[in-house]
Amino acid sequence: MRKNSNHTYSFFSLCTVLLVFLITSILSVLVYPAQSIATTTVSVVPSTVTASMGQNFNINVNISSVSDLYGWEFKLGWNSTLLDAVNVTEGTFLKNSSETFFVPKINNTVGYMLVDCTLLGNVDGVSGNGTLAVVEFYVEGIGESVLDLFNTTLINSREQTITHQSTDGYGYFTFAHDVAVINIIASQTIVLPGQSIEINVTVENQGGYTESFNVTVCYNLEVIETQLVSLDPEEYTVLTFTWDTTGVDKGDYTISAEATVVAGETDTTDNTKVVESMITVLSQGHDVAIKGVTPSKTVTGQGFSLFIHVIAKNYGTSEETFNVTAYYNDIAIILPNGQNYTTTTLTSGNSTTLTLTWNTTGVAKGNYTITAKATTLPYETDTEDNSNTDGIVLITIPGDINGDRTVNILDCIVLANHFSHRDGDGHTPSTKEWKDCLNSDINSDNRVNILDCIILAGKFGQTWA
Repeated sequence: MRKNSNHTYSFFSLCTVLLVFLITSILSVLVYPAQSIATTTVSVVPSTVTASMGQNFNINVNISSVSDLYGWEFKLGWNSTLLDAVNVTEGTFLKNSSETFFVPKINNTVGYMLVDCTLLGNVDGVSGNGTLAVVEFYVEGIGESVLDLFNTTLINSREQTITHQSTDGYGYFTFAHDVAVINIIASQTIVLPGQSIEINVTVENQGGYTESFNVTVCYNLEVIETQLVSLDPEEYTVLTFTWDTTGVDKGDYTISAEATVVAGETDTTDNTKVVESMITVLSQGHDVAIKGVTPSKTVTGQGFSLFIHVIAKNYGTSEETFNVTAYYNDIAIILPNGQNYTTTTLTSGNSTTLTLTWNTTGVAKGNYTITAKATTLPYETDTEDNSNTDGIVLITIPGDINGDRTVNILDCIVLANHFSHRDGDGHTPSTKEWKDCLNSDINSDNRVNILDCIILAGKFGQTWA
């Protein structure tokens, strides 16, 4: 009987221990929940895309919760009748850590791409979240398409496969909202004050929805007129606007037409268009003007020539013959023919560009302001614009291209950078590079060549205060 009692006691003791363990385990789960292990995921982001036909859009192929990623590969498929892949670029996830090797292969006929990337060298893999690649698409059709991410492979630095899951994207592609000004023509380009000009504007609905929008025509920033138009998809029309120039000052005006941006429109670059030629409003009587004066160089060597480009215009109603003189400071420039002026004849409303040669022999070193003046005509009343000042020229040592009053290695570098260039070609006008190129043509033969190098070499090391 004692023996059975001992067995019974042992059995109950064991049950008690198991029960306590079970309760403790349950409590530990309730009090300290187990942390879930995050799953590595490769996904298309955003997961849903909406874009219009004719529009470009980007998607990212992102990775999350990865450890020790050394290399990756994915395939991406799409409906080739709706989309074209424009470009694939590497994301920052691996390349921000170390040097990489990135290879994309695109087949737009099938609608498929294969993209590979790996780190290079004996380096650790990268952990965390980020972007593997950025894909740019162009929408060429209407419909829906899965952005099918498949056959994804992830490799760690020990050449082991990383377990993961992949998530596709999906795209909805619709007609575009798109209106455009496709042409603008003025009936005249030269008018007397008070005359009217007809301006014909062709507008088109290049989208897939019926659109109602305003079209506004301006001279410079002043509104001439606004008209409302409604167009079905792919429909166009010609609108006629009338500009009454009564009260408009003489001058040259830019005529533009603008279609308002419709809801959902993304391609807005063609919503505005300007008339190719400026419109000139004349003044009654005799009236000439200097519209601009520009020296061919801002720095020139003492004793060498440069050119002064002068734009003269006749705003009057009669043909005019008049003289134009260029000045450095208040001193008239003597031209190669020994005269200090050039004579030009202009019909009403027309302009010309005169090129005057300034030989700087005997001109002291220093900065000079360039001015051009037209002679006052008989009975001319508006003479304020007969003179125009624009531009400063430094007369310096030949070869001092950068104008620091010393001929040194810095000037050699500038000349070398523009060697064989002609008359500033290849540079955007008014930029430093354009000016440096013109100034490098020391002898003003419209080309930077060995002759300019010889002049610079002959003055190398010279300085003036």
